[in-house]
Amino acid sequence: MKKILVGTLLGSSVLFGCSKSSDLVTPTTTSTSEKLELASASLTQNIKMSLPLNGTSVYIKDVSTLKLAPGDTIVIPKSVTKVALYNVRGASGKPIVVTAAAGAVIGGGTGCSFDINGQYIKVVNVNIKGLSTSLGFKAYYTSDLALQNVTVDGASIGVMIKNDPLAGQTNTYYPTTIKNISLTDVSVKNTTGEGFYLGNTADYQSGYKTSPIIGLTVTNVKAENTGWDGFQITSAQNCRVNAVSVINAGTANKTAQMNGITIQDATTGSFSNMSVYKCTGPGLQIFGCGNFTVDGLNLKDVVLTSKSYGIFVDNRPDRFNLAAKKLIMSNVTLTQTSVKGKMAMYVVNGTLNGAKAAIPGTVTNLVYNTGSWGSKVVDYAKNVYYGGTIGK
Repeated sequence: MKKILVGTLLGSSVLFGCSKSSDLVTPTTTSTSEKLELASASLTQNIKMSLPLNGTSVYIKDVSTLKLAPGDTIVIPKSVTKVALYNVRGASGKPIVVTAAAGAVIGGGTGCSFDINGQYIKVVNVNIKGLSTSLGFKAYYTSDLALQNVTVDGASIGVMIKNDPLAGQTNTYYPTTIKNISLTDVSVKNTTGEGFYLGNTADYQSGYKTSPIIGLTVTNVKAENTGWDGFQITSAQNCRVNAVSVINAGTANKTAQMNGITIQDATTGSFSNMSVYKCTGPGLQIFGCGNFTVDGLNLKDVVLTSKSYGIFVDNRPDRFNLAAKKLIMSNVTLTQTSVKGKMAMYVVNGTLNGAKAAIPGTVTNLVYNTGSWGSKVVDYAKNVYYGGTIGK
């Protein structure tokens, strides 16, 4: 297994991996004021190569040309302002691992701080500190991707994973799908747009069905100080989402982009142990079809500007044969300490554009202070309520 270390030297860059110090190749340079970081001497394979890169930016148009073996590691060094790695190809059970050197902080470049695409990739132990006008982490047209222990501080959008349909390019829209996306211990803060943007913003765009994510696993993620929605999932089926924390979302006060957590369009799965503390719009918004299971939701001081609904639910057209929406929700608490909202929970059950009317589900232990809301709950889907505040 190789370890590839990308190094930068005074405007020219080299990419090295080596097995022992005698194998090192030193690039020609006019100055020795900077040291080139080198891969560990304990590597089991020997590889030596040099690539021209763009100053402090790491840009590799086709990583497959590096002849990496499945399971190999790419190490990003210090003083890198942006990373672009395209066509990264590992194998099932042996992803290409992309990590950063100890103490490295990536960011400061325009466009996107960390851009990657390919299949069977693991990005681990990466710290991004970017510009408010640049994307933090972006992965388009990518499947079998895992993010672990990744932080983003400063971005337009913190983490964006999706496909955009391109006319005539069938690999960019349905029936092509995005498969097996995993986020573990990922945090985002200080964004002008969304904190997390997972899946295309609509399941139908530019005349095409967009590529849904099939198999999204999210564990222990946090979004803080986001201009738009804190945590957004769109068109992602078979989700397993656990432990999502959103703090101070929707600070830009942009209409329809003020939610703590948004789950929308062709999205199904289970969503547990989620919390929102401070957002200008609804704490949780659900648009879609198919089965939703929400267990463990804590909303505090939401609708601070909109003064609308703590939880808002409606239907969307079923373009992927997921069936009508059925909502199963339990153990939900809404707490307001200042602003009074319009309604604790509003379930519309609309049929606009061919959306199917919802199948009645159950809501168990929905707890809120009736004095904090103009109305309790209005539910046109006729979900059945057990326990909690409703009916008291």
